[in-house]
Amino acid sequence: MKPALKNYANIDPEPVLLFDNRSVELLTISEVAKWLKVSVSGIRRLQQGRQLPFIKIGGSIRFAKSDLVAYLEKMRVRPIDQ
Repeated sequence: MKPALKNYANIDPEPVLLFDNRSVELLTISEVAKWLKVSVSGIRRLQQGRQLPFIKIGGSIRFAKSDLVAYLEKMRVRPIDQ
């Protein structure tokens, strides 16, 4: 009998407290890809090109959701008349 595999993808991540007591939600590369509806390789390309801010914890890469929202706002293309 095979051991049951747990589905960790449905676990809601709890915010992490930074040194200045701000809470931040950290996302993995695959979570960011799903959230932005792009490929994992596309997120890796943006991260490796230092276009997306990231946090390195040991060998793991994490993204603060607030940084991603700021990046999206920066990349927004405004209409010509504004």
